[in-house]
Amino acid sequence: MRILLLNHLARPINGGANRVVVETCRFLSEHGHETLLGCYVPGPSEVPCRVEVIPGGGPVGAIRDLCRQWQPDVVQIHSVPREDVLAEVAEVAPSTLFLHDQTWFCSGGDRMTRNLQPCHRPHGLSCLAWHFIQGCAGRSPIGNLALWRRTERLGQFRNLHRIRLQVASRFMRQGLLENSINPERIDLVPLYAHDPGTPKRTAEPGLLFLPSRLFAPKGVHVAIDAVSKLRNLPWKLVIAGEGRQRPALEAQVRALSLQDRIQFVGEISTTETGQWYDRCQIVLFPVLRHEPFGLVGVEALAHGRPIVAFGGGGADEWLADGESAVRVADRSAGAFAEAIALLLNDPTLCQNLAEGARRNYAPFHPDAYLSRLMGSFNKAIAGFRSD
Repeated sequence: MRILLLNHLARPINGGANRVVVETCRFLSEHGHETLLGCYVPGPSEVPCRVEVIPGGGPVGAIRDLCRQWQPDVVQIHSVPREDVLAEVAEVAPSTLFLHDQTWFCSGGDRMTRNLQPCHRPHGLSCLAWHFIQGCAGRSPIGNLALWRRTERLGQFRNLHRIRLQVASRFMRQGLLENSINPERIDLVPLYAHDPGTPKRTAEPGLLFLPSRLFAPKGVHVAIDAVSKLRNLPWKLVIAGEGRQRPALEAQVRALSLQDRIQFVGEISTTETGQWYDRCQIVLFPVLRHEPFGLVGVEALAHGRPIVAFGGGGADEWLADGESAVRVADRSAGAFAEAIALLLNDPTLCQNLAEGARRNYAPFHPDAYLSRLMGSFNKAIAGFRSD
């Protein structure tokens, strides 16, 4: 099959969505599909397939011309430079749209209040009031209006019945249903992690690993507060990732005098990330907002490492409390610290959860992902031909 993917970057940086694109390109190519990635931002490529940089930041005409020249069997859209790209692509090729986050149907971004309670209202004019009342967006009315208008423009996919929608979790699917999207257009395609096989090394006791973008909703500051309460226990925390919060997090570490126990390693490669998974004893997932999926959790399962995580959102679909993880209900540093201490103080429990992680990995194996993905592509092709 000839498959065209559209995304702004051709590198696995700045979040899980870009990693998904790169890994999908690799996986499809490995299985004999002719794959092309069209990206809008020039720069070095880390994708094992042909890459075309779409000139001018991805104008509609250039993307439409690429589709007509390459004649893909199906297009998978991950991000768009402009909202009208959706309609143009859907006119010339069978198309799918992978929704990586809730900004497509929530101008607040994550459908949660300032108190971290979920919101189930569909996107509409009333959201402009609720952004202020329940604090589900920013504090600037002008900024909120700009976000609302962007989601309103993105929302044109609601009327593009030729485009099939792909989501990684039942949580995201529910968000679409609450926004009156026809369930027949939605395909559930949970993400995957490569199977590294049996861990190549024994976990290092007390080594905690936290891969994350560094901005407030990811809760890295909460994890740092949590481990600061465990000074009497032997541990070391490695934080992998970059983001605007890094200077504040490093200042937090200095203020707590934890420089010798917390290490920032920055943005690292997929290979290096896998090595840290193999080395660590426990993976931390302190995300405060409800994640659309949470790729870190699935990678931890693949590497057979127990997870300490706040529950909610798509994370609950891989977060098996007492089997492979400790699910922390109270989103506080104290509760998170107690969960980490539970595992550090009980090596037998930690090992049992590690073994459970591998048992719970099967639904997120690459073969399961490929089967669901190709099923979605075939539905898009059939729907396009029948119009």
